[in-house]
Amino acid sequence: MVPAAALKVDALARRYWLNIALLGLAGGLAVLALCEPGRERPAAIAPLLDLVPARIERIEVERAGQERLSFERRAGRWWMTAPTTGLANPILLDPVLRLAEARCPLRYAADRLDLGALQLDLPPVRVRLDGREVRFGATAPTDGRRYLRVGGTVHLCPDDLYPLLTSGAGSFLAKPLGEFRP
Repeated sequence: MVPAAALKVDALARRYWLNIALLGLAGGLAVLALCEPGRERPAAIAPLLDLVPARIERIEVERAGQERLSFERRAGRWWMTAPTTGLANPILLDPVLRLAEARCPLRYAADRLDLGALQLDLPPVRVRLDGREVRFGATAPTDGRRYLRVGGTVHLCPDDLYPLLTSGAGSFLAKPLGEFRP
């Protein structure tokens, strides 16, 4: 007859090895889930333009029914050159510059779409960053994203910039320090 203490040790040893095996199985499944063999990784989403915002020197904004806006970088500072001249507010120009590196995953070939229905044939706003044009069209009725056309591609992007681009020209000028009183 086998003593009770020996049976107890034998049962503990089996549980120990069972736990080790289960831990190994869980680890293997975790690695398998992370690697997902047979599934291709999606390609990185390319930015709208191949421009670096810090290197952009000119911004032009054409707006239907409004004055054209023009800005240029001089000695590291932004200046409005049209419709009036003066030091520009860099905080308002920063989102315009970041448009170059925006990444919008939904994109379509322009020749397969009705550009008139998307307001991209006669866009209400056109932005040129160092001569590279982005056309702003209508918003999508489902989620409020805006259609942007760059060359032969139409992107569906968040509509963060359009309200700024259609604001008054004077709002883009930097305010003199004396005007910042509480």
